[in-house]
Amino acid sequence: MNIALAQIDMRLGDIEGICARVESQAVLAKERGADLLCVPAPLMAGVVPGGLIEASNYENDLVRSLERLAARLKELEVVALVPAVVSYGGAPLFEVFVLDRGRAVPARTMLALRRERTGDDLWAPPVFDVAGVRVAVTFDALRDLEELPRGCDLMVYFQANAFDVHDEASSAVASVADGHFRREVARAGLWLACMAPVGAFDDAVYTGGSFVMDDAGRVVAQAPCFEESLLVQEVRRGMQLPCIEQHELPQYRREEWLWEALVIAVRDTALARGSRRAALLLSGDLQSSLAAALCVDALGPRNVVGLVVERSEVYTPSQEVAERERMELVRTLASNLNIRLVEHEAPEVSAIVDRVPTFAEGPQLREQAEGMLLRDLARIEHAVPVSSITKTDAALSAPALAASFQGVMAPFGDVYLSALEFLARMRNGAGTAVPTRLVTLNAVERSLSEALARAMRDDWEKTDWADHIARVLAKLEPSQVDGILEAHVDRNLPFEELPTIDANREAAALLLVLVRHGEYARRMLPECPIVSGRSFSERMWPASLAWSDLGRHGEEHRGVAELAREELDRAEQRGDEYGERVRGEVMGLIGGLLGITPEQLEHLQSEEGQRKIRENLQRFEGQVQEAISRMIESSSQEGPSDEHVVGPMGPGPVHPDRNFPFFSQN
Repeated sequence: MNIALAQIDMRLGDIEGICARVESQAVLAKERGADLLCVPAPLMAGVVPGGLIEASNYENDLVRSLERLAARLKELEVVALVPAVVSYGGAPLFEVFVLDRGRAVPARTMLALRRERTGDDLWAPPVFDVAGVRVAVTFDALRDLEELPRGCDLMVYFQANAFDVHDEASSAVASVADGHFRREVARAGLWLACMAPVGAFDDAVYTGGSFVMDDAGRVVAQAPCFEESLLVQEVRRGMQLPCIEQHELPQYRREEWLWEALVIAVRDTALARGSRRAALLLSGDLQSSLAAALCVDALGPRNVVGLVVERSEVYTPSQEVAERERMELVRTLASNLNIRLVEHEAPEVSAIVDRVPTFAEGPQLREQAEGMLLRDLARIEHAVPVSSITKTDAALSAPALAASFQGVMAPFGDVYLSALEFLARMRNGAGTAVPTRLVTLNAVERSLSEALARAMRDDWEKTDWADHIARVLAKLEPSQVDGILEAHVDRNLPFEELPTIDANREAAALLLVLVRHGEYARRMLPECPIVSGRSFSERMWPASLAWSDLGRHGEEHRGVAELAREELDRAEQRGDEYGERVRGEVMGLIGGLLGITPEQLEHLQSEEGQRKIRENLQRFEGQVQEAISRMIESSSQEGPSDEHVVGPMGPGPVHPDRNFPFFSQN
């Protein structure tokens, strides 16, 4: 049996277009001898469709389109597996439609309905035959490999988890060289076909790299990463085919995979918005320069236009020198990237507020004016306005950023500021794009200082805390700031487990307060591709929340589980006390009936008295057993041999081994 993996990138939810593309892939796969065709999981509606799956007409369009596609594939004699998220019992379900013999069969829903009647596991992988090969389908390979029934030849794994820079397994074939999948597949003793998507689907990004692995855990075929392809491979049990050596497999390199994932995200997001062009504001800093290089790699230099605005807050010779250097850096960047640069004089900010602004209002009004110019340039150029804000900016200064137009897409919105230096070094390795003066720790520190200064605007600058907060946070290195934010946002660690907490307890607390303070404003920032374990869009807290994690102040952790255990212990203790009281009352009643004095009763209830009672009971039990044994021996020697003997109550049954009446036995 030959399996085909169609690693294709399509517009999310374009049902008719996707079905037409699947049909064309089926024609190509059939020409190469394929019996089974698989397509990526997020094509139809992504992996987090929300309320879309509750729209009955969406389900109608999906089902009818798949039925028409199944009828066309019948002529090709190709079976197709098309995954999609559907609604089952009011909850999302990863479904896989089996297009075979002109029918579209929802395999998991059908099996779930059948298993409800038998009490079997509802979500065990569906298993069926294709061209004499027993095929199982899963969306979680490592879990289901251990639970597959015997006799399966091939598991088709539809990757649903998007790329996560901290999870190497999300890079598909690039993770195999480091040991992922190999051991589990070899232990299960079956073939594995990993259908890895490529492209950006809403805010999820996939990097491709589909592969086929034999039952010994060897990769026998792979698709390229970061691009579309059609991979066809023969599946043959019990026979070793030529494999790809480990040193020939792609190696996972974090910065390279992150960069290429962001390139895909920029390209697909722009196309989804009906444009192939990007416009962005260049400020002479690291993040805006790197964002320009990213847009060039995604869309080409002819489709990227940069905007630079001269700043009017220049009052001293040193500020004049700094402004000239900033403008020169922007021009050098535009020359390196071969993009068009639009230079604009600083607008009159007093016209925006119809008054003379204060000195403190200057930076905020300047950013608002620059945002207006960027919006206008993007409209003229029919381009997507791109923002260069990072995850660090979104964490610390979201309210100030939301007050001005920053664009509609922020490629670095889920990337921390300190990571940009390493990304820029990697990108410059392929040819200098970002000026070398900006690819330094000093450039990162300047950007962090600007983010902290922006965070102190508005609400904070009107309090006595502004200067104190600025002094405390200025002591932290960029890596320390991002380390604390990553632990709090991405890993949800409690305050006591944050890095460097012992040396910078107050600074960590202030960072967490700033994160909580910007909760509402972050929802107005540009959208960003998710490339981490937990983005801000996934980590949303209540917008009006007043609580911040400031630690337990040395106290032990108390949670719901602890409360429940304490209440159970308390209930058991009350039960023991109640039982002791009842026993005391019963003993008092018996003592009164038998004439036992309170002192004697107290002695009987003591540990010594209880011990003597147990010893006496054991001795009495032994005496009773001895007496019964003597009676048995006496009866066996002298008793009658008839089947019945006459007892006090007349004839009674005789135990075959004991020749004495029933009542004597009891």
